[in-house]
Amino acid sequence: MTDPNFQPTRVTLLQRLQSGKDQSAWLEFESTYRAFIFSLILRMGIPQEDAEDISQTVLTKVWQKIEDFEYNRNRGKFHNWLAAMTRNTVKDFFRTKKNFITGRDAVEYQESYDTIEQQILPDIEKLAREEWVLHITNLAWNNIKNDLHENKRAVFKLVSSETPNPQIAQQIGISEASVRVYKAEVFQKMRAEIDRLNNELS
Repeated sequence: MTDPNFQPTRVTLLQRLQSGKDQSAWLEFESTYRAFIFSLILRMGIPQEDAEDISQTVLTKVWQKIEDFEYNRNRGKFHNWLAAMTRNTVKDFFRTKKNFITGRDAVEYQESYDTIEQQILPDIEKLAREEWVLHITNLAWNNIKNDLHENKRAVFKLVSSETPNPQIAQQIGISEASVRVYKAEVFQKMRAEIDRLNNELS
């Protein structure tokens, strides 16, 4: 029976952040969410150098505003709150940076910003969903891979690159039947870990 007082790990993490600027909680938060924020910014078409600066700014804003976040599963996911903050930070970044650019560079910069604002930012929720799936999948794989036999890890990597079963069997030196069994086992573990992470992190 589930303990009625139980709360997912990351809800507790958010509460720790909200309760008093817990440094260890912040380090855990940063290691979990920084890659998602960074990849989302890159998907907007932002150059990597700027994306790194914007990512840090987003994290700083989270640190400053986390006390204002109200966790409620029925009102939306936490990664959507992060995506909205990232979108607003990108807007602020462009508006500030263009004040320091002159001449032809200023025109090109404005054109780039207009494209991002008009074509990309309105779809931020869609981009966030797509990046979240990739982020969670990577986290899940990193969490389970060390518990898998090396042949199962190899099968999963080759399957992910769309290598046919006969070729996988030949490369690893196992039967095609084993490839199918290993693939099913790894995918089952991945689905379970992805579900767990989504419950805790999103």
